[in-house]
Amino acid sequence: MIEKNPKLPINITWTKIGKDKELYRIYVDIQITENRKLYPSFGLKAVFKAIRLNSSSRNKEIVILIDNHSPYGFHEHDKLPRIHDSRKILTEQNWQEAWGIFQKKIKEL
Repeated sequence: MIEKNPKLPINITWTKIGKDKELYRIYVDIQITENRKLYPSFGLKAVFKAIRLNSSSRNKEIVILIDNHSPYGFHEHDKLPRIHDSRKILTEQNWQEAWGIFQKKIKEL
């Protein structure tokens, strides 16, 4: 989906049917921001998100979320959709490595 050496910003959205036959909306948003306090890693803001578009109701659930911001750096919200405030810190140091983890996770959907 993303080129080997893409130019920022990147803002991509697509849909995917999961193994559970549910529809998912996938978001990738990577950009440079002036807010170096919240995004100390060169002002880079990265958000990788998968939302289940629940067919049985109008509800939407975030099921995968990897992002980066102070004080955590790159992290996964690891207990979604139930608990949004739980975070697992990732050892990855750049958005390309975080993108690789996200790709593996969306393949599991």
